[in-house]
Amino acid sequence: MRIAGKKISPFIISVAAVIIVTAIILVATFSCSANKLTFKTTFYFICYRTEDNAVSASSVSDAVSSYGGAGYILEHDDAFFVTVACYYTDDDAKTVCESLKRRDLDCEVIKITTDEYTVGGTSNANNKLYLGNLNTLQSLTSLAYGCANALDTGEYGQTQAKSVISDVQNTLKGLLNANPDNCFSGQIRRLIAECTDVSEGYVYSKDLRRLQIAIADTIINIKLY
Repeated sequence: MRIAGKKISPFIISVAAVIIVTAIILVATFSCSANKLTFKTTFYFICYRTEDNAVSASSVSDAVSSYGGAGYILEHDDAFFVTVACYYTDDDAKTVCESLKRRDLDCEVIKITTDEYTVGGTSNANNKLYLGNLNTLQSLTSLAYGCANALDTGEYGQTQAKSVISDVQNTLKGLLNANPDNCFSGQIRRLIAECTDVSEGYVYSKDLRRLQIAIADTIINIKLY
């Protein structure tokens, strides 16, 4: 990631991608009951600004992207966050945030934790499917995250990055086939379109971070029925 023409070294994570994926998947825990579904995971978002409506957030989204940040607008608890990046530990997020502040980017770390989802209706027939969806989406966030870091370090070039995006998109298409008409369908289609968007032209690490956060957005805000 580049801010004001300078590379931000804390974005370079030295842990191997396969270790990152394994560790992050282990963070998520899940279970289900008659009309409750538990899926616990935590995201630490670095946000440039918090706005009270989508229009004002959109006005600064492009500016964040020009800095090298994701620029994805995340809605949570009636607020709109213009995101720069997403991490899985508080220490990683704070380290990067402090580095960005030293480069005059006014940002903060927002912690969002998922816990218990209410499943509409009285049947739990779809609970196992929903849990599988959430677990798969969690894995895809870490895959995009690892790819973004590999682009920053130079470990990955365009061929590898586009291959990862294709893998993410194909996995989402598989999820869509398993969820042709339920609460996940629309969100999965949105994410498939996001994959197409980020793979067009030259792929930057910020594009993978945007994809990562878009998938995390679904995990955080999905309404189950």
